[in-house]
Amino acid sequence: MGFALVGLTGFVVNNSILWATKEILHLSLFVGSPIAIIVAIMNNYTWNYLFTWRHNISNRKFGFRQGLWRYYLVSSIAASINYFILMGLVYWGGVYYLTANISGILAGMMINFVFSEKWVFAGGLQKSK
Repeated sequence: MGFALVGLTGFVVNNSILWATKEILHLSLFVGSPIAIIVAIMNNYTWNYLFTWRHNISNRKFGFRQGLWRYYLVSSIAASINYFILMGLVYWGGVYYLTANISGILAGMMINFVFSEKWVFAGGLQKSK
């Protein structure tokens, strides 16, 4: 449930920034989408770190910074899927860019969850008594 709630905030952040970069700043999707993705990844990591996987915060294998680079690595795979689906649907399928972005986000979401659970936020350190 926590991952879905955090994902929803990331979805809002991603689409809001994508919209702003395209409609207000007049940037292309090639530029605006990576900006939106990077900001959404940071949003999601912070909330997942503090909320979704809060149950093991004291015994995680990795601290905030080490977990962050791992999360960016995992998320870059999901983000690549998002980006290519977005571009493909918009430029070859004629789909509205925000709708295409939703498809891309959903496609990358499961990869992100599985690797986050197993590799980024994994517990493992023994607590000292």
